[in-house]
Amino acid sequence: MSLSDLTPTAIDRRIGFALLRLMLGINMLGRSIVRIPELQNFANGMADNFAETFLPETFVFLYAYIIVFTETVIGVMLILGWKTRWGLTIMGLLLASLAFGVILQSNFGTAANIMIYGIGVYLLLSNTQHDHFGIDRGFSLSVKEKEES
Repeated sequence: MSLSDLTPTAIDRRIGFALLRLMLGINMLGRSIVRIPELQNFANGMADNFAETFLPETFVFLYAYIIVFTETVIGVMLILGWKTRWGLTIMGLLLASLAFGVILQSNFGTAANIMIYGIGVYLLLSNTQHDHFGIDRGFSLSVKEKEES
């Protein structure tokens, strides 16, 4: 199916999917890029912030490093459209763990913000049939022959 065979709505859905995926990817990658130069301070700050919770300080400290690494990987995956389903799944799991953490801190406003990202992940995961612009699909809005059969 060529691009000229698609309805304007189908093209719009593919473009919309690509833009939302790109925005979430930039957000994740941007978070990690900002944190990497100050990684030690970020990890120390997280450990301090969770001091009043039941989570062990060592766990929180190590998890801070895992967060930054994971955000980097997710960001690159989503920006490039590479293994999008896996990138979104990992992002959803990361968001769930972050929501758990901020709820332990009684930081319900931040938990609500995390839910907004979760809605974005849900929208993309439930519409992966519109993911046609990335490494996985060859950066094309059209459908490849093998996908048609």
